[in-house]
Amino acid sequence: MPVYNGEPYLSDAIASILCQTMADFELIISDNSSTDGTEDICRRFAREDGRIRYTRNTENIGAAGNYNKVFDLAGGRYFRWANADDLFEPQLHEKCIDVLENNPSAVLAYGKTKLIDDAGRVLRNYEDNLDLRQERASDRFLDFFQRVGLTNVIYGLMRSDAMRKTNLFGDGTIPAVDTRFMAELTLQGQFVEIPQVLFYRRIHDASSSADRADSEKQQNFWKPKGFGFQLPKSRLYLSYLKSIWKAPMSFWEKLRLFLLIGKWTLRQSPNIALEILEYCKGKLFTRNI
Repeated sequence: MPVYNGEPYLSDAIASILCQTMADFELIISDNSSTDGTEDICRRFAREDGRIRYTRNTENIGAAGNYNKVFDLAGGRYFRWANADDLFEPQLHEKCIDVLENNPSAVLAYGKTKLIDDAGRVLRNYEDNLDLRQERASDRFLDFFQRVGLTNVIYGLMRSDAMRKTNLFGDGTIPAVDTRFMAELTLQGQFVEIPQVLFYRRIHDASSSADRADSEKQQNFWKPKGFGFQLPKSRLYLSYLKSIWKAPMSFWEKLRLFLLIGKWTLRQSPNIALEILEYCKGKLFTRNI
C-alpha cells in the first residue's frame, strides 16, 4: 500500500485488507512523507497486527517511485497494490490465488469493480473488460489498448516473477505509467477476470482518477518532487518498443507490434516534433543561464 496523506479513508482501506479470508499475507505500507495523520494510523495498525510492515520515506518520491518501492520490499510469489482509499471484498485474495494456481498462463487475476464515492456509496458498476486470454502476446497487447479505461485491474493479484520482467512504474516522468505498466504485463501472460465484484474504487476530488485529462494533476501525482513529464510521447513509445523487444514472443509478433508503434508515432509526429523542440529550447536556455 503506497500512501500519501491518506488519513480520510486509510483506516477503512487497511481494515478491508486485514479481514481477507486468505490470511497468509504481508501488508507493506510505504508512507510517502505524509503530513497528516497517516503515520499515526499506520503505526497503530502495525502494533495490533504483525502482518503489517510500515515504512516511511524521508521525502516524497512521487507516487510512481512509491509504487515501485512497495514491490521492491515484497518477497511473496504473488503481489498486488492496494490504494489507501479503496475497499476490497474479503474473498479477493482467495479467489485470485485460486485462478493463478490453476492457470499457469495467467499473470493477473482480478474481480469486477464497483465505483464508490467519498462516503462509500456505490456510484455504478464499472466494466473493466480486460479479460485477455489470447494465446498470442501481440493479440493481448493490441486488445488491451482497444479496451482499457480506468486501470482498476492493477489492484488485482499478479505473479511477482512476471512483474520483475517489466519496468514497473518507471521514474514517473512519462504520463499514464499505470496504463503503460499494464500494457507491458500483457506481453508476459494472460489476464483473467473473476465474474464477481471484489474491488471498490473510490472516486473523490483528491484522487488521481478524478480527472485523468488534467495533465498538471497527473504530473503532480506520479512524478518525483520537482520533475515534470519529460518528452512524454517520445519516451512513452520508446518504452513500448523496449518492452516488446524483451518480451517472450516470436520475431513476427514483435515485428507486428513494432509496426503498430511506428504507426502511432507517425500519427503523433507533429506533437512529438513539438515536444522535442521545446525540450531542446529548455536545455539551451538552462545552459545559457
